[in-house]
Order: sequence, then C-alpha cells, then structure tokens
Amino acid sequence: MLTASHTVSRSAPASRRAGDLLWPSLEDSKPDLLTRLMTFFRGCDDYVQNSPWRRDMSETLRLHGRDEFRPVPSQAAVIGLLAAWAELRKVLVADDAFLAQVHPDIPEDAPDRLQSLKAALMWFRIGLDRDVRTVEARNWLDALGWQDILTLAEKRDQAAERLIAGTAIVGPEGDIVALPAARREGAV
Repeated sequence: MLTASHTVSRSAPASRRAGDLLWPSLEDSKPDLLTRLMTFFRGCDDYVQNSPWRRDMSETLRLHGRDEFRPVPSQAAVIGLLAAWAELRKVLVADDAFLAQVHPDIPEDAPDRLQSLKAALMWFRIGLDRDVRTVEARNWLDALGWQDILTLAEKRDQAAERLIAGTAIVGPEGDIVALPAARREGAV
C-alpha cells in the first residue's frame, strides 16, 4: 500500500499534476480560506494557552493572520471564539491528524488518527450556536463564507481519505495528488 511518504516525480508535467491535484500544499503562496482559518485558530489556541505570559492578544493574533481576513475579526468575534475554546481545540486536533498524513515522516498510526475536519467544524459551529457569548464570532464566520469553509474542509477530508486508500500520494511540493492509475479507473 502506498503511504504519504511516496511522492510524485518532479519531472511530471505541471499540467498533468494540476489536473490531478486534490489538495494544495501548505506552502502555497496564497493559502486558501480554510488554511488561513486554521492558522488563525492556532493563534487563538496559542493565546489561550499562553495568555499569562503574552497579555497582548492583538499582537499574538496578528502573527497568526488576523489581519489577512476580510472582514477582520472584531475583538468581540475573537472573544467569542475564545469562549468556545474547548470546541476549537477539537477542530485543531482534526487539523493535526490531517497534517500527520502529509508529513514527510508520517507516523505509523497516522491513518488511524484521521478525523473529519468538516465534522469537527460542524460540531464547533453547533457549540457556537449554543452560546450567547459567540454571536459576533458566528456573524464573522458567516461573513467570511462559512459554507465555503465547510466545502473546503470536505475537499481536504476527501483528499486525505484518498491518500490513506492509496489512490493519491503526497506530491513533491507537499500537495495531495491523485495517482494516474486511479484516475484511469474512474476513482477520481
């Protein structure tokens, strides 16, 4: 069975690789909305865990891409996200499970730890919907395009599942690419 440690040849034509691309690499020059949101969520988590030592929330979150969003999350939106920190941590656990799949030194148990990011995000949203302190956070996520975020999460989940199934591999740039044989067999 192929694992994430196998890569596509660098000599493969770029046009073919682009057609087989299931998920872009994290080093992509312009990260997608989901990747930027996960980076920002990591900043929220970093702030919560280290707030006694880093009292300046704005600086911590700016370093994690707060200002890259349109609209930029308000202070009330950030506080709402922090109020749902327990649910936000579950999203980050699902994100970590995906990152383990594409890591060059993939842990042996990585396929067993994979969790659906889309499901984690949906549960996160349910947690936000149950808490009156998170109204601004919900409004901000809706303004960003919550459905677009879920669509990207589903696409990433499917790419990871294909990777585990052996019908995709991690490309040379760290992206997930469908295997040509799987494409011919109609698996793509």
